[in-house]
Amino acid sequence: MGILVVCGLFMLLVPSVELAAIELVILSFAVLYGFGAWPVVRTVTSVVAFAVVAAVIMFPRVDRGDLPAVEMIEVVTPVVLAAVVTYHVRRRDAAIEAAEVLARADRRRSSARERLGRMTSHELRTPLTIARGYVDHLVASEVDDARREDLTTVREELDQLTRLSERLVRAVSLDLGAPDVPADSEGLLEDVRRRWAVVVDRDLVVRAEAGSVPVHPERLRAALDTLVENSVRYTVPGDRICLFSEVHDGLVEVGVEDEGSGMSDDLIASVNEGQAALYDDDAGPGSDVSSQLRDAYSQTGFGLRIVQAIARSAGGRLVAGHGRRGGARVALAVPTE
Repeated sequence: MGILVVCGLFMLLVPSVELAAIELVILSFAVLYGFGAWPVVRTVTSVVAFAVVAAVIMFPRVDRGDLPAVEMIEVVTPVVLAAVVTYHVRRRDAAIEAAEVLARADRRRSSARERLGRMTSHELRTPLTIARGYVDHLVASEVDDARREDLTTVREELDQLTRLSERLVRAVSLDLGAPDVPADSEGLLEDVRRRWAVVVDRDLVVRAEAGSVPVHPERLRAALDTLVENSVRYTVPGDRICLFSEVHDGLVEVGVEDEGSGMSDDLIASVNEGQAALYDDDAGPGSDVSSQLRDAYSQTGFGLRIVQAIARSAGGRLVAGHGRRGGARVALAVPTE
């Protein structure tokens, strides 16, 4: 508004330089509009008033022949510019507001999913733990071999149900949205090691050579839990399980390697090269990769699919290989930030 008033007065006092005043108005409006919430009606009214003043000043000069008639287009230019810039800036503001609304809704959904995961984990784990305790008590006190065998079968099924419920809870964490901050690999690996060290009799160690990992912390924790669970099934008490983070060729690799039976070369190739088949739900249980992932220990083949989906959510992939001590090495490989 101040610039319009100054330029209008300048045109009245020095009418021979009205084109410079108009150009100054156009340039100022194009640069400054959008930095503040300018009222539309007041902005349009001000620009139109300036255009009227410019027309009143310029028309006599055009009528006398001092200015070409084509110069009157300069009077219309500020009005057209104001309309176009106002329209696009308001569209930008509306888009930003809509994006902020969606972002807030996504954060609310993410928080709700995290709460759901924690609540579901507790509600599933508690009754299964109690049932397992009662079955262990009955097995210890049972003298009949046939009934002991039946109770052992029940215990094995409870173990399988516990594993499946844990993986279903981890699957809930797959859709947590973009992370506000990347995960700290050393702190997260140590947290996973500490939690698993309480419940398994394996030598759990951490080798953190990378810094931050551009993966949602809860997603990465779910992936590592799944990989540690796999390693526990394929190792024996006393074996070493290493949680690691490394950087190779612009990729951060975070995963687990163990001293277990390891993975066959065919299975490693299937995991590394058959990413689409591993991830695609339409592949079905009869696909080559899905069949190789199911054995007497895994039974569901669901674990690596969860880890692979988490890697994809960060723009990475799942990689497998042989560990330094002869066991399996499975990791998420994601681009560095």
